Amino acid sequence: MGEMVELDSHYTTIGRGLTATVRINDEGISRTHAAVTVDKGVYYLSDAGSTNGTFANGERVDRYPLREGDKIQLGAASVLRFTFHEDTDDDLQRDLYESTLRDRLTGLFSRSYLENRLESDVAMALRHGKPLALGMFALDDPQQIVLAHGQPALDQIYRELARRVLEITRSDDLVARNGDEFVHVCRDVDVMRAARAALRVHATLADHNFSSPGGGPLRITVSIGVADLALLHEPTAEALLKASESALLVARRAGGNRVEIYDPENEPTRLV
Repeated sequence: MGEMVELDSHYTTIGRGLTATVRINDEGISRTHAAVTVDKGVYYLSDAGSTNGTFANGERVDRYPLREGDKIQLGAASVLRFTFHEDTDDDLQRDLYESTLRDRLTGLFSRSYLENRLESDVAMALRHGKPLALGMFALDDPQQIVLAHGQPALDQIYRELARRVLEITRSDDLVARNGDEFVHVCRDVDVMRAARAALRVHATLADHNFSSPGGGPLRITVSIGVADLALLHEPTAEALLKASESALLVARRAGGNRVEIYDPENEPTRLV
């Protein structure tokens, strides 16, 4: 996702285990998946007995001398790139990382980061039998705000909304922005606890006086859709996002300013 990690001058391990030098949160990667060693100035990529193999430029390798720009694939989904790095590139790399990771307006995580993280969270939940829930929320009528007060007013509301939501959510949670919608990922939380968290977000935003460029306070309402991985017929990251979006649309069609829980038995997607 744009992050750069400096390799050790002698030996670097890569994997999802706690002891790995470079730790990647991906269930398809072994705890100690691969290693990079240095011999006479040459960096060698070696497989460390991984389950799914280590690949360099599409070819499975046991030991491979790395060259500038080589692509390293671990497991099925994680791709790294090897490069020689000058200190003068630090600011540029940091900007690249932040632009990939964060939404520029709100500072929340971006949609691309959300999708990557959610895939991993779903795999972890299924593997260990832990709950995972997701809430998707949006302002009930953002275009009315734009028409009445202008786009800067909506931008300011989104910035304040992000700050208020982060203040009342757990550090383990993930909050991301996708256009006019926001996503709240609740790890180790079932649907009832996620619904209570959604109600807390709903009440907090409804009670807050948002500022506008003209200086006057603005009040908003939001609709929220909540979905539980355990209640889905197809427990995938994509299905979880779609389920929460369906519940959000049901909430909007019911008049907005409310929280709806996705119920697969009632097939709410048919109402969309």
